[in-house]
Amino acid sequence: MKDFDFNQYYQNHEVDFAWLEKPSQHEFRWRCADGSWRKSKRRVSSIETFRKSISQDNPSDIYFSTSSWLNPVDLPRLSDEAKPHPILLNHLIVFDIDFAPLSLENLEQARTTTLKLQNWIEKNYDYELISISFSGSKGFHLFYHDLDRTLFSIENAREREHAVKAARNKLLQEVLLAGFKVDPRITADTRRIIRLPGSIHGKTGLLCHRISLERLNKSVDSWIDQVPSFFGQLEMPKIATAQNKTAVKKYLKEKEEQIDQHTYMMEVSNHLPGTKDRSALIFWTPYSWGTGAKCFERLNTLIEKENLDCCAIFSDGERVLFICPESITRAKVVKILSELGIEKLSQNLKQREHYWVRISGIMDDDGIWHNEPKFISIINNNNSTSIFSKPHLSLLTKLGIPIDNSQHDKLAGNSEPSIRMVVRD
Repeated sequence: MKDFDFNQYYQNHEVDFAWLEKPSQHEFRWRCADGSWRKSKRRVSSIETFRKSISQDNPSDIYFSTSSWLNPVDLPRLSDEAKPHPILLNHLIVFDIDFAPLSLENLEQARTTTLKLQNWIEKNYDYELISISFSGSKGFHLFYHDLDRTLFSIENAREREHAVKAARNKLLQEVLLAGFKVDPRITADTRRIIRLPGSIHGKTGLLCHRISLERLNKSVDSWIDQVPSFFGQLEMPKIATAQNKTAVKKYLKEKEEQIDQHTYMMEVSNHLPGTKDRSALIFWTPYSWGTGAKCFERLNTLIEKENLDCCAIFSDGERVLFICPESITRAKVVKILSELGIEKLSQNLKQREHYWVRISGIMDDDGIWHNEPKFISIINNNNSTSIFSKPHLSLLTKLGIPIDNSQHDKLAGNSEPSIRMVVRD
């Protein structure tokens, strides 16, 4: 990679942005071979202007903005109050699907996930599919056009961008809750950039390029050898070996020790929206409980003692996630948590009248997902007197748990739970 002349390549080969409605409204950025970042100081409207923009650099990785702007050059930061807020003209709906580490097995998993997501989007949303990309590494990108232009007619530029971000975040939550492991940093961020089709992936040397839906339907093994490779033949392992997995775990541990790293996850509030003091009982068991028989004995004891019903059990391999979608008084949940020794949640509920609990896997800065909660079982007591939380029954349904809501006559709260995407240091 160090010896590869990227600039020379791009002066003789065309990147692919003809599928963009107006490339001149997008921001273009690139990472140089020496690790530094640059951005275009001019509008990129053609291959010629693109080549002029990069001519003084050696761009190993090239990206473009998922948003289009009235003026995409020198965009002010979102937090910059001194400059006029930039005018957002459009925001592509983009999904980035990666499975690490790089292997044929993981790439095939990324392909099938991308195909399933495309089918799910087509069934549930009125979006226009405009492009599919193979990233040149561990996955794929889906690009859609939002046919509903209502939000882009909001006159105030700042309010417009915030409204679009909120709508995209709601979409992201729905996609993640449906079980699709997309990169949560991409979809909802109006200031995000993504790899440009027709550019070389700076780590693998493979060409990031657009593919047809027909190709997406075919196994990776049948076409991966046809992808241009510019750093010599890439030795891609067939499976993510035990050695690779150990390396990933070591890498994640090292990441945890670095203060400038972040993790991304979804959380749900235990409060029942639409009620004053009603809560659902949701918590992760302490690490000291383990994930074996003793842990489940404690949970069964809790269920019997409190006469709880419809309790969903998940595990991420290290701890157990317990979700009881009953409508319970706040005071009772505080008491239960305190008796279980889960004092932090108990205190949060006492002081803030609700708390947040992680309900997704955890993604690191490199797009690697880990600690994904896997469904174990539902424990029913068939308690006819129970009043259930409508939003948390909806949550279980979104998580793919087979809940027969017709059996729950007594419901409290609004239909949707309070869910947020969080970034943690």
